[in-house]
Amino acid sequence: MSDSTAEQREQVIVCKWNRELIATMLEHASEVYVILDGFDIEHMSPDWELLEGAAKVYRIGEFDSLEEIASVAADLSLRGVSGDRIVSFTEFSQYGAGYLSTLLGNSDDPLRHVSYRDKRLMKRRVAAAGVPTARWASLPDRADRGDLAAVAERLEFPLVVKPVAGAGTIGTITVRSAEELEPSLESLGPLPYFKSRQLIAEEFVTGRELHVDALWNGDEPLFLVVSAYFVNVLSVLEGLKESTADTGTPLDGSYVISPEDAPDLYKRVLDLHRDVNRAFGIDRAVTHLELFERPDGELVFSEIATRLGGAYVGSMLTEVLGQDIFEVVGEGLVRGALPKSRGEHRYVGAVHLRPAAPGRITSLPSEEEMLAVDGVLQAQRLAQVGSVVDFSHPSEWCVFVILGADTAEEFDALVARVSRELVVGVEAVESEGSPHP
Repeated sequence: MSDSTAEQREQVIVCKWNRELIATMLEHASEVYVILDGFDIEHMSPDWELLEGAAKVYRIGEFDSLEEIASVAADLSLRGVSGDRIVSFTEFSQYGAGYLSTLLGNSDDPLRHVSYRDKRLMKRRVAAAGVPTARWASLPDRADRGDLAAVAERLEFPLVVKPVAGAGTIGTITVRSAEELEPSLESLGPLPYFKSRQLIAEEFVTGRELHVDALWNGDEPLFLVVSAYFVNVLSVLEGLKESTADTGTPLDGSYVISPEDAPDLYKRVLDLHRDVNRAFGIDRAVTHLELFERPDGELVFSEIATRLGGAYVGSMLTEVLGQDIFEVVGEGLVRGALPKSRGEHRYVGAVHLRPAAPGRITSLPSEEEMLAVDGVLQAQRLAQVGSVVDFSHPSEWCVFVILGADTAEEFDALVARVSRELVVGVEAVESEGSPHP
């Protein structure tokens, strides 16, 4: 095969197992290469018959292994695979996918993929592009008093402190004053899931918290969906700390803002998003952008990921677009176009159901019970009876319910009904130290 012919082949590399995404890629791309890690193989039950259609399936221990990613890159290079279309939709395969792209010669910026995860590089790049963002400072060593003093001198309190490459607000805290900074960091403890222990401190931003999910073909979105959290994520965390069986927990979840209801907001978000994309060189990719809308209407960048939003976001997008989100994204990434489809409901959202207080779960609404409620489109149980929830972070998932309605009034009533009637039962856990079994 000549080099020119190889360059014309539609080649896609998919990181990690997702049946709908891989099946769509196999349908629309001429060559699909799949990389599965140990977690995929042990826990996700890959369809090996489906994977027989792939040009090659690589099995690695983890995406953070430089040696394993380098070996995959070498084999792909020997096969003449360019790697200009690498799809990675999970948080913990992002670094490996970016390193793979760099090894295959697809970037003259070796830190580009790092800036998609490390919030310090991320904020520096968007600020340089003129996009409003919170002032911040790096905390590479929380035990270094010189670093702590520099943060207290440079920034105005209150501050939000989080892992530099974190996700799901895990390990995120609010610090109200300079006097609280050192003891707050000492009490933070080890950071689960993350190998790096470095932190970023940023000034607290007030306003409505939004998330924007989009699929890009160059400078144009094939779809762009703006959603708002019912309650800002950090406020949910604060509410969980103060919740009791009597007060209950804050309303957790988000709702899609109809473009017909807020055309000006969509225009402003699109303009800002394009500036952000240019700062990172984002071209054909799926993105999940978090930002704040201040009371005066100014949009302030928070963070971005080149993947689908986590938790319930994918299910929400499926209902908005009227087709499985992974099928939509897979076809859009390969063809640069989307099928003409749209969901049935103008108002779509998701509610995360938690127990009223921390403890051991004693009962959960069944999926049949949840789907029997008029307006409930999807329901997913992530916790089990016997699981312990300790309200340590907002991403401690229990039950997702996806909702749809034709009017705003019907949607608000549905949210209230679901929150009231679909209950997660819990009992107190009496143990020393950690409440986990």
